[in-house]
Amino acid sequence: MQIKAMISTCCVLVILAGCVSPGTVNSAEREFEMGLGFFNRGLYDEAIPHFHRATELDLNYVDAYIYLGRSHLNMARWAQAIPPLRTAFRLSPARTQDENINFLIDALLGAARTEFTNGNYPIVISTLREGLQLKAGSDKLTTQLVAAIIAHGRELLSQGRYKDAIFSFSEAIRLSPDETDAYLGLAEAFFKEGDFFKALDASEKALQIDPSNRDADSLRRQMKIKPNDMLLP
Repeated sequence: MQIKAMISTCCVLVILAGCVSPGTVNSAEREFEMGLGFFNRGLYDEAIPHFHRATELDLNYVDAYIYLGRSHLNMARWAQAIPPLRTAFRLSPARTQDENINFLIDALLGAARTEFTNGNYPIVISTLREGLQLKAGSDKLTTQLVAAIIAHGRELLSQGRYKDAIFSFSEAIRLSPDETDAYLGLAEAFFKEGDFFKALDASEKALQIDPSNRDADSLRRQMKIKPNDMLLP
């Protein structure tokens, strides 16, 4: 009798689960359609709660995550756009290639620009590196990443963290071998670290890239004087 009762209970639970699941899916679809209606009229603030509710009702609703991210993106809310777009990519990479993956990259770039303005260079660097993992070889991402690394190097230099600054400027040069500012920063970092010959070499490389650069020329002159001073009795 107990076994029959258990079987009956299990059957009831299965039936109930089968009844709830389609309703939940239908509710998620209804929420998505309502959000889409607002989205298509440019009413993104009104659309967001519906897309968010759709993702709560169906945790695997890829389109709801995409449009939730796009709604934030269209309102320049870069940081809020990133999580749902990341989730969409994680759930279905094949469906979020090309155009949709560009939405995530746009959000990452927007967030990076905001953090750059605020001087949060490590966050900028991490954000842009994530973008490059998605779209390797992107000139836009690489250019902004190099600028952030150089800015971070300058910050480290001002803090007296010369070895860390040397690492940053060297990384910038690895990514962009013709970056004059990176060589100038590297020269200054080596100079303050006391490695005058490496500093001179870096300043000369900066001049090779940009012969008219006055900062590089001035720095090279200082470098040439210092090693000679060291050789004096």
